[in-house]
Amino acid sequence: MSLDELLVRQLTDRKRKDRKRSDRVESYNKILRRRLGEIVTSLGVSMPGSPFREPRPSNNVALLAPGEYGGSTLRRPNSEVHALSPGTFMRRRLLIESDAVIDGMTLAARDGADCVSISSPAVVLFRGCTFERPDDIATSLVTVATGAKAVFVGCVFRGGATTALPVVAEGGAAANVQISFSYNKTGNTLFTAGTATSTGNV
Repeated sequence: MSLDELLVRQLTDRKRKDRKRSDRVESYNKILRRRLGEIVTSLGVSMPGSPFREPRPSNNVALLAPGEYGGSTLRRPNSEVHALSPGTFMRRRLLIESDAVIDGMTLAARDGADCVSISSPAVVLFRGCTFERPDDIATSLVTVATGAKAVFVGCVFRGGATTALPVVAEGGAAANVQISFSYNKTGNTLFTAGTATSTGNV
């Protein structure tokens, strides 16, 4: 066997080994991706871009990984939406039609009349949420329909153009909207006098 033939054979063998190694790595990566997907699914974690669904008649829970999500409508009673960590943004309107808990989300809708709209007879608790609008939009950040109730604890309200509209718009009794230990950074009125109860806000 000539030296050239020997070199060609060695190169061919090396390519064959590299191809087998590459196939093994690709197979391992496919298995790893499938296993990670199964783990995420079993934990109930939603990844950015995926919609929030309410598969059960009540008590649905969504854990949202950091990233950007579209809007949603919560219709089933006692649904919960939790951000796993900071940096979890809902970029379209959230419509809430039944009792719910929203925890740690940044609700930053660029469309619609507000970031969040709550219909009667829903009662909604917001904990540690940030409500934000672009600086060129002059609307309320949250609308609470007459007969609905909302509690805000440790929330931040920011952004939006200067407007006579309150940050939280509600036409019912003051006891129906409780805003506690929150920060209004908008420069606009947090709520119209007599439409909400305020405790320890700045």
